Amino acid sequence: MTDDDVLSATESRIVAAIVAAPSASQADIAAALKLSARHVRRLLGRERVRKALDDAARAGLRDASSVLGRSAARAAEALRDMADGKVRATSPRVAAARAVLDGAGRLIDLVDLEARIIDLEKTGTGPKGRLQ
Repeated sequence: MTDDDVLSATESRIVAAIVAAPSASQADIAAALKLSARHVRRLLGRERVRKALDDAARAGLRDASSVLGRSAARAAEALRDMADGKVRATSPRVAAARAVLDGAGRLIDLVDLEARIIDLEKTGTGPKGRLQ
């Protein structure tokens, strides 16, 4: 990590604010941090800030896939218990269990795919194994 990659205190506050409220507008972030919207836009245009936001998004994706992955076994057991008649099957319970199983699979696939792409980029090989 070089000095160019290190965030300033204000940049760190902006990244933290966006992570805490991902749907907030730039104007909302600026108001919350007592900065001008123009300054926030300027800071968000910096490569190191964009990289920090990307890293935070990837960390959130890994966390979500981990939570859903751990919950998948419970969701499968709940579906089994409903199918066996041990537990009353209701539409919300079935939908929730199915959503956990579906979401876990998709997120885990995305995280694995990202790791494979990063490995390919590090080795410098293209899609057919040829050097770029």
